[in-house]
Amino acid sequence: MAGREFTQCWLLRGGGGALLLGSVAYILHLVLRSVVTASSALEVASTAGSWIPIHLLGLAGAVLVLLGLPAIVPRFADAGRGASMGLALLAVSWVFFGLFLTLYGLLVLPWLARSAPFLLQEAPPRAFVIMFAAALLLWLAGTVLVAIPWLRQSQQPTWMAYALLASGVLAVLGNLVLAPSGPASNLALNLLSNMGPVPLLAAFAHLGFQLRSEHVLQHS
Repeated sequence: MAGREFTQCWLLRGGGGALLLGSVAYILHLVLRSVVTASSALEVASTAGSWIPIHLLGLAGAVLVLLGLPAIVPRFADAGRGASMGLALLAVSWVFFGLFLTLYGLLVLPWLARSAPFLLQEAPPRAFVIMFAAALLLWLAGTVLVAIPWLRQSQQPTWMAYALLASGVLAVLGNLVLAPSGPASNLALNLLSNMGPVPLLAAFAHLGFQLRSEHVLQHS
């Protein structure tokens, strides 16, 4: 039993660390990407020397967040079945927004910018639009399902519930209102349009930090 508890402790601590580091890395990626895409056209920005390192940072962050999410499942289970379902929806939407779109930016956009830059001016394929809309809907539903039970049961800290709701609102606002056709040339507007994941990742980072701190204290 002691060995099992020790292994579980290290898994939770490792998952918390992955969630913390991944969240910070992806937020930094969003900020850097927003600066680069606001300062020049997408076909120019995606061939710049900084594009690949920025997206490698985002890819590492996205993967670490996915690896760390199982560590916080027990915390969300305490908030009710709806919160657990919401967390699952957020994980699925994160595969699209965090992992797939970062890989697309890393592998496909630079190739398109060099080989067929005119395609970047075209409307995206219908299948891509459908996938994007479905992932955005899952994101919004997931934030609501997690946040409402969290607020009703007075789970602490309550600011995380508001952060989750803000994440859903900012994701819809940024993608459908502020910059529906791609990056904005205004830096402030471009940053704001990319801020959807930030409140969510801030909540995840806090939970990851808690997991690491708790298990360090228990086994120090």
